[in-house]
Amino acid sequence: MEDKKIKLNEENLEYKKGFKWIALSYEEVEKAYLRIEEVNGTLCCGRANFDMYFLMLRLKGGELLKLECTSKESVKDMLEVLKQKNDQIEIGYKAKEDNES
Repeated sequence: MEDKKIKLNEENLEYKKGFKWIALSYEEVEKAYLRIEEVNGTLCCGRANFDMYFLMLRLKGGELLKLECTSKESVKDMLEVLKQKNDQIEIGYKAKEDNES
């Protein structure tokens, strides 16, 4: 499976950073989810709103990767593939819960 800057291969995930492709083992991914951001733009005929879609990956070391995708469906398909490659990956966003005593 492939999107413009992301490739899901048999053994690893590759993403483009600058001019280089970086390989990331599926075992390194702790959590993955879809993020949608609204972008407001000014055009010659007025204002327009666009949605941008990102595959968010939290790695076991705590690093958070934000990888741009072309569509919401593309991210959802990638989440399915990630779950198949490593069933230990937590899929979906959950806010951290505060532990109150």
